[in-house]
Amino acid sequence: MTRVNIDIEAELHKKAKLNALLQNKTLIEYLHDALREKVGKDEKRGVGK
Repeated sequence: MTRVNIDIEAELHKKAKLNALLQNKTLIEYLHDALREKVGKDEKRGVGK
């Protein structure tokens, strides 16, 4: 696993944290899922190849 330090807008952080809580996940679990989903969609569209 790789660690990444990122800056995130306060409002986006609040929304992500709330969504994570509603899904009974930690924020990091929620972000991992979101990144996997986005990367998967991009791969299907051929982005980044």
